[in-house]
Amino acid sequence: MSEFIGTVTGLEEINPYCFFVRVNSSYSSTVALDQVVRVDYRWGDREFHAYGMITEVKAKWDGTISTGYQEEAYNEGIYQGVPIYLGKVVVTRVLEKKGEDLVPVPYSFPPPAGEKVFVACGEELEVALGFSEIRKGKRALPCGILPSGDVAYLDLKYILGDNGAHINISGQSGVAAKTSYATFLLWMLMNYSRYVKDNAFSNQLVNSRSLVFNVKGESLLFLDYWNEEWKRAQKKDSEEGRQFAEWQEMFRLFEVEPHPFSELEVYVPPRNEKGSPHIRHSRPEVKAYGWDILDIVELGLLPLMFDPEELSQNPNFLLTVTVIEDFLRDQYDGLVADARRELRSGSYPVKIDLQGLTDQEIVRVYLQAAGEEPRLILESFSLPNNLISLITMLRLSLEGEGKLGEELQREQIDPRTTLAISRRLRAARRTGLNLLWRDITRLPYREVKEVPEGGYHLRWNRPGGISVVDISKLTYQGQAFVVGAVLREIMHWKERERLAEPVFVYLDELNKYAPRTGGGPLGNIFRDVAERGRSFRVVLIGAEQTASQVDYRVITQAATTVVGRQKLAELHKEEYAHLEGNLRDKAATLLPGEVIIDQPFLRIPLTVKFPLPPWATSEENREELYRKEVVFTPEEELKKLLGE
Repeated sequence: MSEFIGTVTGLEEINPYCFFVRVNSSYSSTVALDQVVRVDYRWGDREFHAYGMITEVKAKWDGTISTGYQEEAYNEGIYQGVPIYLGKVVVTRVLEKKGEDLVPVPYSFPPPAGEKVFVACGEELEVALGFSEIRKGKRALPCGILPSGDVAYLDLKYILGDNGAHINISGQSGVAAKTSYATFLLWMLMNYSRYVKDNAFSNQLVNSRSLVFNVKGESLLFLDYWNEEWKRAQKKDSEEGRQFAEWQEMFRLFEVEPHPFSELEVYVPPRNEKGSPHIRHSRPEVKAYGWDILDIVELGLLPLMFDPEELSQNPNFLLTVTVIEDFLRDQYDGLVADARRELRSGSYPVKIDLQGLTDQEIVRVYLQAAGEEPRLILESFSLPNNLISLITMLRLSLEGEGKLGEELQREQIDPRTTLAISRRLRAARRTGLNLLWRDITRLPYREVKEVPEGGYHLRWNRPGGISVVDISKLTYQGQAFVVGAVLREIMHWKERERLAEPVFVYLDELNKYAPRTGGGPLGNIFRDVAERGRSFRVVLIGAEQTASQVDYRVITQAATTVVGRQKLAELHKEEYAHLEGNLRDKAATLLPGEVIIDQPFLRIPLTVKFPLPPWATSEENREELYRKEVVFTPEEELKKLLGE
């Protein structure tokens, strides 16, 4: 039976969207923030059930005491007064009784003063917050635990692009647990459908692809290792043991078994021109990434090699870069046509079907089967095989030599601008950007039985796989290049309908890569992903310290908003206007493991707790005894961790 809590009070304004409940002094019940309540009332011959959440609690005198003298007299027991407690209720859902059914209706009629208010819990709570509807539609994703102890859910339609997409998480660095919550949501997206089969998006989620950018230290390179804190917390007689039981209970309520990420591959920058992986801590199977001239031309990556502010503020500079990019594209198209013509002749040792191959795959097959060094073939089409070759082409163009020089003269490009671009590329080489531009080399055999790969491409397109891309060791220019290249490649695959399943991309420090003003070519890429990615099921999970510093067109496209602990000065910016009532004050006092979540189907943002992730989120916080050579099931790993 629902617990009686008080009555709708007429001491405060009542409207269809909010009202106040007054706790009756004859009852021991009280009101609390985030409590969900129900009020039943009639309006004419119509019967309604209104649900809402308490967002504000205040105490006051019931008109009997109006001066400090009277209050002092009350404290001394010589004057009578009546203290009352009021809770502000924001209406979340109104149901009208029609026959035996309860039908959701617009908020048209306010509840009359004096109507009884009850606590809503269990199934009623799910109805009040809209969870019952999304659970019935098999599109609910657990996202935390409400203060009542019930599970909170997100609607997958607002994540996967049906009704909206993208997730944004903001909060103070070090205390808001942005990375922990982001990886928790990502883990749930990838694993929930493996445990709960009756999900409308099961096939998509099980076969989804995930990319995680590591921007600080090597903290996210060990997501497939157990968290060391989980190992320590299994001591049941300590405070950590109590926390461990709480984490376990949360996962039980989510109906999943806790375990680290699986199917994980780690990619790091090359340490040198040989392509050795640049990593400080030991872990197996680490690969160094890179892009070659075919990737750079086809994905349009050349502008990412320059300072975005300079490209935005210097029209001549931008024009020259565009002319060079167009020239390389024309030369690439010529190479594609030549490769197709040559391979059709049948005089090359190619043992694969060429039908259905992309332009880039055709060129890779041709460069391997031709029997010459790829560098020589590329040079014959004025395509640089590396950054040094491009710098040489620019130097020759200043001397009036080469096809690029002719094109720059035809476009009347000022030689001083060409010289400036050459200087920028030489500076980029000194900062290590040249290591990301990998040479195309010929393999020791000539016969082609499959499309050749250079061994430096990101294998992110793996069903159910997660790829961690380390950019922490790069300069900002190198980081921008890698982030832009990965996003361009994903959109490139999606636009050509070569991938139907969702792709999740997690990136911290979003304000650094998609700033409120400027941003250059990389900012344009983020705006493209934010605005068009929904149609392709490309989901950006972005995190930042201050949402007010992120590109407005990017941050407003996030259908799911998460706020961790944040400073009040930041919370008063317009980006946090969705936090009603005392929620802004609450966001400034959130504890680790607490966040405020919001989605369009929710009438009001909800405060939830989430468990400490069982996977390592720092290089020091990994369980040293865990090794990839020993393969356990998630259940076996959990028993091993518990010492069973």
